[in-house]
Amino acid sequence: MNRIVAAGACVLALSGCSYNKQTATFTPTVIVAKTNEGAGAPVGLRVVDERPTKSLGHRGNLHGRAAEITTNQDLAAVVHDKISEGLSNRGYAVVPYDGASTKLSIELRSLEYSTSTGFWSGGVAVNASMKAVASKPGDTYEKMYRSDAERRVQFVPTAGKNEQDLNNGVSAIITDLFDDAGLFRFIRPGQSVSAAVE
Repeated sequence: MNRIVAAGACVLALSGCSYNKQTATFTPTVIVAKTNEGAGAPVGLRVVDERPTKSLGHRGNLHGRAAEITTNQDLAAVVHDKISEGLSNRGYAVVPYDGASTKLSIELRSLEYSTSTGFWSGGVAVNASMKAVASKPGDTYEKMYRSDAERRVQFVPTAGKNEQDLNNGVSAIITDLFDDAGLFRFIRPGQSVSAAVE
């Protein structure tokens, strides 16, 4: 009986926290092995935030949608720094976008946290997407990267867990970019591929 009361108190406490607005901090984790693949070749990099809203979504509770989740960080800058670090690890020299011969433009399309309610459990979903447009004189390579992750929960997620889910979404799409063999064939020095759109 005491365990049931304690569990109920825990749920109520966490549910109450969901009415507090959350400010998330982004520290995506992307592991890129160090190689000399790029041989010091310059790549102009830019990241543009094209999300329709800067809101990241809303926390959930027993009754559905609750307080808003936002961030004080420039998400485009966060992604730029992480991609720049990965390119450097692969042997490329990241240079200003304008004037570069080989360019990589990243468009952040979406990053959304959402919740759903069920009879015995709730759902937490994070959807993230970005588009890469690589170009060199006379040739272009384009690809969209998406992450759609959902999990079932029996308790209202904490702010820390929400932040972890959002970071996982950003980490996933950046990791997909570095796993894209076609992209790196395209930007590799002396290489070219036919224009591609996905």
